[in-house]
Amino acid sequence: MTLADRIRDEGARLAAACTACGACVRACPMTAYAPAALADTSLTAFGMRDLLTGGVGNAPGLAWVAVCARSGVCSDACPEHLDAAFLLRLAQMRAKGALDEAPRIPVKEDTGFSARVKAFARLTLTEGEQAEWL
Repeated sequence: MTLADRIRDEGARLAAACTACGACVRACPMTAYAPAALADTSLTAFGMRDLLTGGVGNAPGLAWVAVCARSGVCSDACPEHLDAAFLLRLAQMRAKGALDEAPRIPVKEDTGFSARVKAFARLTLTEGEQAEWL
């Protein structure tokens, strides 16, 4: 079984168990960054669940999935005792096109990543190591 198959299978299994009640959305600390997600939390959860099965989702669901910081608060709120953070991660992977699907949310490009790695490396390397490696 490939990783893509596993993502599809787990997504379908978890989507079938999710009732899209919206408790996870209401508990999420990141909804401040996706206010559309709070307008109708059940609709938002439905959109996330649709993404899990390869659907197109909906605007509030996509907005919520895009801002997920994987805090895990959603998992504690789930009345079905699902790992909602894992559901969101799988939905986010599918929404970003991880399974050769068309991306539905933008993938953020971190252009400053290399500079930050070098800055942190300088904190741990001697001057000689810095000269050799950086």
